[in-house]
Amino acid sequence: MYCVKCGVRLQEGVTACPLCGTPVWNPEEKPGEKTYPDTLPRRHSESNLPSLFFLTALTVVVIVVELAVCLKLYGALRWGGFAAGGVLLFYIVAVLPFWFRRPLMVAFLPVDFLAAGLFVWYIAFATGGRWFWSFAFPVIGIACLLTVGLYVLLKYIRRGKLFIFGGFLILVGGFTVLIELFESVTFHTPMFLWSLFPLAGFFTAGLFLLLGGIIPPLHRAIKRRLFF
Repeated sequence: MYCVKCGVRLQEGVTACPLCGTPVWNPEEKPGEKTYPDTLPRRHSESNLPSLFFLTALTVVVIVVELAVCLKLYGALRWGGFAAGGVLLFYIVAVLPFWFRRPLMVAFLPVDFLAAGLFVWYIAFATGGRWFWSFAFPVIGIACLLTVGLYVLLKYIRRGKLFIFGGFLILVGGFTVLIELFESVTFHTPMFLWSLFPLAGFFTAGLFLLLGGIIPPLHRAIKRRLFF
């Protein structure tokens, strides 16, 4: 009898190849005869906890040092507040999900946008600006809805990705017009200076994908090139 992997001649009664460790397959084995162990080897996985503890401690130290330096030099937060807020935002977006074995992205995405919104609100508050509620808040809120909606559709709907992406691109094009509208209301700038250009681009791309979902030859061509 020989090893099925490396071809080494095997002695009678061995259960694994002494050279490569491949389990021995016996062609004369009777059907239903048990030749495997009761327990399977556990999957080896390295823990991320040491790295997570290190990154968390490093984040806390960096924030404390930034705030302490500003308070010591200026008696106020000044740039330290912005820097500390940026570090904390990065931690929430890039590190916090890894504390969970299977992070639920449909919950973490709104948390990320909420953290970004609070950071932008702090910037507006610290600089004395009055643009948060009329500009930043609706822009961040709509961006959150679009992102979460796209994620939910892609995760729970198996088919129709061309329709999903096509509709999403058209909505993004309309969103650019809303951004310019909020900008015009907040900063009193003229309307339709730039939003029509991305609107036309996103609308054209979205319409192309929608047509690809309807026309079979176009659908096959897009699938070959874009893997939809």
